[in-house]
Amino acid sequence: MFRKSASKSEGRPVSRRVRTLTDQLAEARDVHRLAADPLLGAVAADRFRTSITRTMWFFLAVGLGFTTTGVHDFLAGHLPTTDPLWWGAWLAEPALAGILVTLLRWEAAMLAAGIPVTDRPVKHLKRVLLAATFAANVWAAFTPATGGISQGSVFFHVVIPLVVYLLAEVMPIIQQRCIRARDDALSASPPAAAPSAPETVAPQPVPAPAPAPNPIAPASGSVLGKLPASIRTTVTGVTADVHETGRPVTADDLAARVTLPGGMLTALADELNATVNHHPVTT
Repeated sequence: MFRKSASKSEGRPVSRRVRTLTDQLAEARDVHRLAADPLLGAVAADRFRTSITRTMWFFLAVGLGFTTTGVHDFLAGHLPTTDPLWWGAWLAEPALAGILVTLLRWEAAMLAAGIPVTDRPVKHLKRVLLAATFAANVWAAFTPATGGISQGSVFFHVVIPLVVYLLAEVMPIIQQRCIRARDDALSASPPAAAPSAPETVAPQPVPAPAPAPNPIAPASGSVLGKLPASIRTTVTGVTADVHETGRPVTADDLAARVTLPGGMLTALADELNATVNHHPVTT
């Protein structure tokens, strides 16, 4: 009598606009779920640390390239280009910079592994290397080999060595903060589920093989009694198999397994059909 009214949208075809918005909504949910995963935050922190480190290395190399000119001017600015020391002076700052860069790389590797570097000799070595570069550049700026003192030259020969020194001090801090951000993201992620142990299947018992048919003790004077024990076992086994099929054993059945004269095979088949299983086989 009373029927529930059907919904107005029931049976109405879905428009392309609705399908498009539904797909976009599903995609937005997937993107939000993946973007909120803490593991993605850990990967982003590691990538950001790598990018920042490479940029700092680049500008550190640029700054050391500028300080190389100041050290060369300090050592051999008054010498002619024919003097070997003029050429050798170009190697002084790269040697100091190479030691500094190697030390900073080692320090960055230790910090990336979560091992803080607080040893005093490490800090002393960095400061000695940078102080030597700073002193050589400032001295060369105030006592140029040619011309007068340039205010711009003095300014940059003072500022750039200081920037290089501070950059070497800031790089470990950048490494520590980025590693801490990565570790915080990893600690917020749920632990991975342990792999379930494989289900052990109980071994099925192997059925024991059926015992071989015991050869029937032959009567005295029978053909079967004249045969060796191994041939008797074979013959009685063949006879039992044939009798299970519901027919008597024939000379051909026996000839397929043993080699005996034809007359003996015939007599043996007749005897076996009458004695095996203690009753004759009826067809």
